[in-house]
Amino acid sequence: MRFLKFFAATLFALFFAFALVVDRLAGATYSLMIVTGMLTAVSGVRPDDLRFLSFLRRYWLVSVAMALPLLAVLINQLVTQHYAARAYDAQSRLALFFFMLWLLMFLPLDVLKRLQWPMALGAVLALVKMYILTEGGTFRYGTDFIPIIICAHMGLLLGVFSTLSLGWSHPHSRLHTLTKLAALGAGLGMAYLSWSRGVWMTIPVYAAISSMALKHVKRSYKLAALGTFVVIVAGSLVFGHSIQQRMEAVQTDLAQYSAGSDKDTSLGTRLQLWTGSWVLFKEHPLVGVGIDRYQKALKELAERKIISPLAATYPHSHNEMLFMMVRLGTLGALALLAIYLVPLVTFARQCRHADQEIRCSAAMGMSLVAGFIVLGLVDVVFLWWECYPFYGIGVAYCLACIHKRQQQLELLPRQIA
Repeated sequence: MRFLKFFAATLFALFFAFALVVDRLAGATYSLMIVTGMLTAVSGVRPDDLRFLSFLRRYWLVSVAMALPLLAVLINQLVTQHYAARAYDAQSRLALFFFMLWLLMFLPLDVLKRLQWPMALGAVLALVKMYILTEGGTFRYGTDFIPIIICAHMGLLLGVFSTLSLGWSHPHSRLHTLTKLAALGAGLGMAYLSWSRGVWMTIPVYAAISSMALKHVKRSYKLAALGTFVVIVAGSLVFGHSIQQRMEAVQTDLAQYSAGSDKDTSLGTRLQLWTGSWVLFKEHPLVGVGIDRYQKALKELAERKIISPLAATYPHSHNEMLFMMVRLGTLGALALLAIYLVPLVTFARQCRHADQEIRCSAAMGMSLVAGFIVLGLVDVVFLWWECYPFYGIGVAYCLACIHKRQQQLELLPRQIA
């Protein structure tokens, strides 16, 4: 059992610290987590006195929600009679979410809390990588193995997680607090270097959730976190020409799109893709055009003069929900809503808990889900494979922290008695 705990903790630590900087590490560690969780379930090994079936009954709703995208793909292929094995890859990993959650239950709460340090390290390492690849922010690269937008999004989340962990009950040294704030600064720095308006949109959401969860944390910690946030954001607005240019481009693109002079600008292309996606959904409302037939459908829209030939070359709709609706229809839309709303509601309920540790763990979960929702308004996060393990592990980690803390609170009256 000791080896199992060490092995599981190592896998999660490696994921949080290096998934954004080492190619294929996310896939390797996530696969090992799933396989290890399945082996423990089959072998009958249990964490503490937790029974597998009772645990399944407790978390069946979130587990089913995570499996619905895979079910939507299966139904689509049965209806359309167009089969492609690769269509099951990413969705199947999320469908096996429960076994990874089960594996986390083998880790004691103090071990789960120690994973805050790999998170902070991951944010800093990802910033270093992005700074090198952008040559100090002088240009915007597309991707190494993770697109710059997605890397910035997940790096910022790691920084937010690190900041929220200040609310866990343990003594804080000055170095401890500064390390957490450095992780937050790294995440904000990545948001700036990415030049992504979508990533910037998530920052006020994280700030609102954090302020709610950290209401009983020492005022000095909150002021330090707020000061870090204000200094970096203000500095970016004053000295960041890229932010000013990106914001000015929005007005220019809208004016050109409205006048019809140029519809192939950054924003104009998005508006075309949103319009075209809605047309495709209305024509294929139940199961969509198919998970691997999106490009073909766009070319047909271009031939019908609904979108431009340039817009037809884009790999996705620049909107998570519309992309899911086009490819998998109403069933896909419901599946996406499920993987958003079921965890979000679960965490939102715990965000009102009287215990500060539970509240901060729930705020991490809310930040994760809300961040994916907000960025998904202008991009397609789940197009990239790395986002599936990040989302699944993030949700499971926050649920495990809440579960273990609840168990700890239940034991306190007995220990006192």
